[in-house]
Amino acid sequence: MNKSSFLKRNGNRRLNVMFGDFAYFNRHTTNVHYVPLAIGMIAQYAKQQFGDDINVSLFKNIDKFFDQAAQNPPDVIGLSVYFWNLNINQYVVKCVREKFGRNVIIVLGGPCIDSDAKEQHRFLTNVFPGADAIVLNEGEISFSNILQKVFGNCETVFKDPIDGATFMDGNHLVRGRPIGLSMDLSTMESPYLSGLMDEFMNSDNQPAIQTSRFCPYTCSFCVSGKNRGKLRGYPIEQIKEELKYVSKKYADKPHHTMYLVDENFGILKRDVEIAEAIKKCNESFGYPRSVAFYNDKRFTETSRKILEILADLTQRGVVLALQTGNPLSLKVSNRRNVTDEEINDAIAWAQGINLPISTDLIFGLPLDTRNSFVGEVDRSIKRGFDNVLVENLILMDGIEMNRLEFRKKYNIKTKYRILGTGYTKHNGTFLAEHEEVVVSSNSFTYEDFLEVRHLNFMFYAVFILNFHKWFFHFARHLGVYPSKFFSHFFKPDRNANWPKRYISFLDDLKHAIQDELNDTREEMLNSAKKKFIENNNDVGESTRININFGGRINYLEGDWVKSVLLRHLDEITNMGLTNDDRNLASKLIDLNELERVDLKNNIERKSLNISYDVIDWKKNKFQESLSNLKMPEKFIKFSTSKNQTSLIDGFKKRFASYNDQDYYHEAMEYIRPSDFLLYNLSYE
Repeated sequence: MNKSSFLKRNGNRRLNVMFGDFAYFNRHTTNVHYVPLAIGMIAQYAKQQFGDDINVSLFKNIDKFFDQAAQNPPDVIGLSVYFWNLNINQYVVKCVREKFGRNVIIVLGGPCIDSDAKEQHRFLTNVFPGADAIVLNEGEISFSNILQKVFGNCETVFKDPIDGATFMDGNHLVRGRPIGLSMDLSTMESPYLSGLMDEFMNSDNQPAIQTSRFCPYTCSFCVSGKNRGKLRGYPIEQIKEELKYVSKKYADKPHHTMYLVDENFGILKRDVEIAEAIKKCNESFGYPRSVAFYNDKRFTETSRKILEILADLTQRGVVLALQTGNPLSLKVSNRRNVTDEEINDAIAWAQGINLPISTDLIFGLPLDTRNSFVGEVDRSIKRGFDNVLVENLILMDGIEMNRLEFRKKYNIKTKYRILGTGYTKHNGTFLAEHEEVVVSSNSFTYEDFLEVRHLNFMFYAVFILNFHKWFFHFARHLGVYPSKFFSHFFKPDRNANWPKRYISFLDDLKHAIQDELNDTREEMLNSAKKKFIENNNDVGESTRININFGGRINYLEGDWVKSVLLRHLDEITNMGLTNDDRNLASKLIDLNELERVDLKNNIERKSLNISYDVIDWKKNKFQESLSNLKMPEKFIKFSTSKNQTSLIDGFKKRFASYNDQDYYHEAMEYIRPSDFLLYNLSYE
């Protein structure tokens, strides 16, 4: 390394390195802002290597980035790219080139960088033709290798291959020696403890902690599936200090979740000690109140110990992300699920310590059908999963399923939709991010997709947002499975006399589902631009249909719900309900309304009398019919826990100025676990 030559050429000026992990800032994006940990780690490692010879700065806001660049022109820019900030990064690269020409070196990294040479060529020539290079996998070593070349000779940085980096020489792709996931994490100092992240811990950003790296699973629908390497952990004492540092900083922000961004927290035995450190922070500093992580997919004894420690803090409890139950789809996805016996054992274990258990299922995977998918959702509910998250398959740069050969093989067709409220106008240029959704393939049609998309909403409303979950489990034990009820719910006899607001809700949902999809990105961009103009150069309501309509049906339109649910149950059962069953169904709807926390007012709930042990029914994952749990009449009392009260109060303080629609939208995004939106039940 010849730093002196660079310093001499530049009048002993430090090499100015600017990093961007850009985001959109509007009233709907506060819950998806995180501290820029990834670029913080790369900047931290670069400072370790080059010390005072470089100046590093981190940015999430492009205005702050451009202001700083105008005052102190950068020598090197490193940008973190993912599908949620692809367009804003393209815009930044274009603006940098217009202002500084080729005098600035622009390097891209992030999960969207594929390991496939064809994809890398496409990325550098079609997606980011203005970039100089991309770094693969972990960026610390690769990026520092580029800086080392800069110190040697700025003019010849991209003459010879650079380990861990890829760049273009004319139309020829130049690939350096692969570094993979080989970073020695014991050499990595903490960007938290060095103060690099301080600026981002005094705003709406959620804290992110990484304790280990690498996912050993090879799912082809995931950006991590292409990676090969070795599982490694950061020094545990450093992690403990980070946890204390972050917890002190966020002690006055109890509504913020602490995110552990390990791909499989609990995969290392020492993770138990980390869980104990998190719990200690909660007791010592009052933070975190809520912790989010994905436990190891194998759900080992280590995972169980962790969840026992964090039982009252964990956002989702036990997570067994099955994604699909179709053996053919699993094979295509390079995935092997836990066995039925292991699933049943995990559910029984969660039941034993009163923890919720969740699964994620993806519709749109190759060889999956409408019937096989919906059957798997119903099966998951019957097995005892408390929360079932149904998602659409999204294609993006960096996953194997996105590659052209894969798309052609399974005849995958897609449409584009706006990504939340990820759109804005900057200096006359309109920017918008998209999701590319799989809407048909060899195994399902576009009509199948639309039907499942409607069902998706109801599964989310009921089994994530707790929309009358008591009622639907009761109906299931009457032989009316959720998918059957939901299909009936969406297709009422329009000639009958239904509540007008119910019909309006169905029509609004149908239009939202159809209108969110665009054949091309250009159509999607025009749609977002139209929304922006109609709202006086501001974002409209969130395009997240499940959250938007979940807020309506849970908080804003309760007047028609009870009569509609009972009427559909009567119709599906051909008026075959006994008086006792119908009365009990009605009582469960009342219970759900009372169970939902009033997030606007501090109204004390009156107790509810009931003659069936609903608390034990829920504790046992609704596995038997409620009619078997007859008991002497008791009164249900509604209360909140200390953690829950603190989190909700913090939320109210932050979002008090929002209108009702936006307020409840943010509540369902921020207040986690979702059970915190419900009162705790006990018998008087």
